[in-house]
Amino acid sequence: MTLLVEAPAGRHFAQFHRDAEGQDRRRDTLTESALAFVEAGLQRGDGVLIIARPDQRDRLFERLAAGKFRPQSLRDHRQLSVLDAGEITGPLVAGGLPEWTPFRNALAPALSRLQSSGRDTRVYSDLTNALWQVGNTAAAIQIEDFWNVLAGTYRFSLYCGYTMDTQSEYSYAGPLEELGRTHTDILGTPDDEQFAVSLDRASKEIFGISLTQMAGVSRPEGARRFPSGQRTMLWVKRNLPMSSGQLAERARQYFRDNRA
Repeated sequence: MTLLVEAPAGRHFAQFHRDAEGQDRRRDTLTESALAFVEAGLQRGDGVLIIARPDQRDRLFERLAAGKFRPQSLRDHRQLSVLDAGEITGPLVAGGLPEWTPFRNALAPALSRLQSSGRDTRVYSDLTNALWQVGNTAAAIQIEDFWNVLAGTYRFSLYCGYTMDTQSEYSYAGPLEELGRTHTDILGTPDDEQFAVSLDRASKEIFGISLTQMAGVSRPEGARRFPSGQRTMLWVKRNLPMSSGQLAERARQYFRDNRA
């Protein structure tokens, strides 16, 4: 939570939240994390750019309005700018992989307006989450790389929220480590830490040794930035691919039992 609140300029961080579909609908952790990031920036007088789909934007605005902020008045004073993620990604991926010039042209005007007063700037982006969810991982990674190039011109901190079931082996079949490469930080969640404990319990029962001990010996550099549960699952997919489904399912059951 500290990085979400402090959000130093130049940091490009992501967080993976379990999809609420079929899961626990009592908590919308992505919206809560985005709220912490956006609200802290507004309290400090930062300029804030929100790039989200309408449903995500509405949930975030509802939470902001429940506090002391009124999104429309902030937009009138040019402290807050909002863009529709779908309207940006649609043209970007229509011809295949995104290209740099259309991406820059879509984002640069909003960043320029926010920074005209000399404020620090924060960006919450849902652009790549939507692409990742439909399986267009190459486009998502390309856009994350474009953000890093854009940061060479504009000074901002960037929070990318993703929804994926990080307790499923299938989430690790994609290029997750390549996605991690494009970020300075991957933030953990309480669910991730609890799942890491459940993975260790399952591993001790199946192999007689915890995954934390096994993965700690041969942990690749690219996975070090991931939180413990995700880092462990990446190691399992690479080193114990035939056992990953069994381990994940047993750990998921332990996780559910602990939450019951």
